[in-house]
Amino acid sequence: MSSASWLELELLFGLLLVLILLFTTVKRRSNARDHAALDQARRALENATEQEAILRAVAENANDGLVYQDMEAHIIWANPAYCRIMGWDLDEIIGRKPQEFCFPPEIKPSAEEVQAFTFDPDDITFKELHRHPNIRKNGERFWHEFSQAVVEPRPGVQRVILVSRDVTQQVMRELELERTRADLDRTAHHDALTGLANRSAFLTATDAVLRQDDPVARSVGLLYVDLNHFKAVNDSQGHAAGDALLRHVADAIRSVSRDGDLSCRMGGDEFVMACPGVTDFKTLQFIADAVLDEIRQPVEWQDTMLTCDASIGIALNDESVQTAEDLIRSADFALYEAKTPGAPGIARYDADLHARQMTEKALMEEFVAALDADQLSFAYQPVLDARTGQIRSFETLARWHRADGTVLPPDRFLGFAARLNRMADVDFAAIRATASLAAELCDRGHRIRGAFNTSSEALAHPDFIQRLEQEARDSALRPDKLVAEVLETTFFGAYTTDSVAAARISELRQRGHPVYLDDFGVGYAGLAHLGQLDITGIKLDRSLVANVVHDSSARIIVTAILSLCDDLGIQSLAEGIETAEQAEFLTLHGCYRLQGFGIARPMDRAALIEMIERGDPITIPSEGDTLRRSA
Repeated sequence: MSSASWLELELLFGLLLVLILLFTTVKRRSNARDHAALDQARRALENATEQEAILRAVAENANDGLVYQDMEAHIIWANPAYCRIMGWDLDEIIGRKPQEFCFPPEIKPSAEEVQAFTFDPDDITFKELHRHPNIRKNGERFWHEFSQAVVEPRPGVQRVILVSRDVTQQVMRELELERTRADLDRTAHHDALTGLANRSAFLTATDAVLRQDDPVARSVGLLYVDLNHFKAVNDSQGHAAGDALLRHVADAIRSVSRDGDLSCRMGGDEFVMACPGVTDFKTLQFIADAVLDEIRQPVEWQDTMLTCDASIGIALNDESVQTAEDLIRSADFALYEAKTPGAPGIARYDADLHARQMTEKALMEEFVAALDADQLSFAYQPVLDARTGQIRSFETLARWHRADGTVLPPDRFLGFAARLNRMADVDFAAIRATASLAAELCDRGHRIRGAFNTSSEALAHPDFIQRLEQEARDSALRPDKLVAEVLETTFFGAYTTDSVAAARISELRQRGHPVYLDDFGVGYAGLAHLGQLDITGIKLDRSLVANVVHDSSARIIVTAILSLCDDLGIQSLAEGIETAEQAEFLTLHGCYRLQGFGIARPMDRAALIEMIERGDPITIPSEGDTLRRSA
């Protein structure tokens, strides 16, 4: 007999019971209420018939699958929706257990397990909502969700009703949401290029190690890794090659890392690696040596073998180290030592270095205070026009005269400014000093321009143009009296006309400010920049000028640069002039603006004004005079 027949028998049996009860009630009663009772029985039968029709309509038209099973899980009846979900006809599944045909092969129970299965209503999981991967008759996989309940169609007989649905789309959306969340979490805690932890995640994990109670457990050795000459690779091979090297460094660090070590890309070409449990420099030095060896291995990229080197600062935590930031600062200071000329590439942060760091820290704090109080001073070095013998312009150079009377060299305190991201503040102070002196010279009747150095940080500053324009207005200066000198190395790497620096240079030029590329000739792509950047001129680096008389290669390079400038209509200026021979060679090849100790050393404001007011002709010493004077 089919399951449908069984179901109908169970339903008819229930209706028959109702009729018998009604008939018995009618027979026992022969009073005036018999008619009312008969009407009530008729209405009850009609209601039962209507309810049966409703139940049948609901079961056959429901979108959810309905399955009627015995306690051994054999299917007695299923509605059309369940058959559609599973892909089987009703007569193909009657009498079978769903476990026989609904599970994909990798999770399908054995025939013995299917045979032994029975429902257990007392199991705490029986009434839970279940979700499993299933498979249709045609092999299509989907996600199946179902709930189940026990019913008693007649006394002593238990059945299980299962309500099911296809939730594949819902599961796919949930999985996609989980993937999105995982991607966001990874983005929030990892570097996209290398896959290493980012700074935030690294600091959190390392701080957790440093907070442990066990002294050995909270011991941490740290490596601060910085690639050497990485910008040169970006410039000569492109950013894609640079990215390949950064991934190579990350792989090198991973290959050396022990279980529990923490690695991070700090940004740019800087990496850190924390080694919990390391308590001595010997072990830390061994790890640093291994990292360097791996980094120095050649990398194949687009049929080219790329190589790179690195410097590493290493540090151990002690009582003075409370946070990961403290440990990073110590290793960073050691890295600064490791990158000094002649250093072996790895430097440790020890007691001696600590004492020097404290001195440096005090100097940096003093410098910041001086900068905030506008206490930097400036020297001014004139630029000679060789055609007229007159001073044509001057360059403003920052100086720091400390309160104790000592003068710190510019490379020291400008290094502080760069490390503290305060170069823009130094540049803004230089702009004010330049505008003030240029305005006074103009008031005295001298057509003199003032030049100031412009760092990449200042170019990127959102208020740079506005503040420069304000200084020009306040000093009643035409824009062409304020010249911006930009380091050519600002444009290391692939040049793009929409870069911030290039856009700012174009805006400066549009507003009437001359722009010179400073230290020209020491970069890797200087000549290419001449045709792309909207500049007024270039400033030949002193290293080329120093050798132009006796070095044929230097002469060829300088001659080519000056010839190209002439063809492009770009002005040229040479710094580092020491001798008349250098000046003669440069003027012979069209470079008439000259600057250097052979013309005049940097001087204070009053001295420059006096020099210009006096108007004495400038005599550049010959090489022989220079040699005799130095002897």
